[in-house]
Amino acid sequence: MSNMNVIENGAITHKTKAITEFHHPELRTKIYDQNGIFYSRKSMRQLLEEACIRYCTSYQGRLAAVRKAFRYSKKTPLIISPEEMLCAIPTASPDNMECQWIFMAHIERYMVQGGQLFVKFKDETELKLNCSRYIFTQQFERASACLFYFAHLRLLGPKRDKAGFTLDPWWD
Repeated sequence: MSNMNVIENGAITHKTKAITEFHHPELRTKIYDQNGIFYSRKSMRQLLEEACIRYCTSYQGRLAAVRKAFRYSKKTPLIISPEEMLCAIPTASPDNMECQWIFMAHIERYMVQGGQLFVKFKDETELKLNCSRYIFTQQFERASACLFYFAHLRLLGPKRDKAGFTLDPWWD
């Protein structure tokens, strides 16, 4: 473990490209970052929750907001911070130990090579994904729609009546 870069707090930032499960007696998560590869003793869910808390929200709260707005009940994209375009795409159910979380802002493209799906990041690194191209395309499109919606929601503001009460049906 001496050669491994272990990080305890603040593991997910705007520089995070992906997180995956890591099978090791002490370490649970592998973090792909612009500054290299890091490891954490915390689970992916714990790291994602910490990232949400940093932006004054919660993992469950962000998922609930997306599910209410878009009716994505499974493999829901996690919008950690719409202002910073910090959004993670799950490749499978988050309850699945093999779920990979890919961060939207770093995706250059994704492609099939030798029958296997890869994501290529803007820094030219690649990661083999464990889902089909169809699933990842669907997840990418969902996350793009969510980012657009939530990033622009604050700019547009909710519709209000003359008394100032919100008329936006999204909050119903």
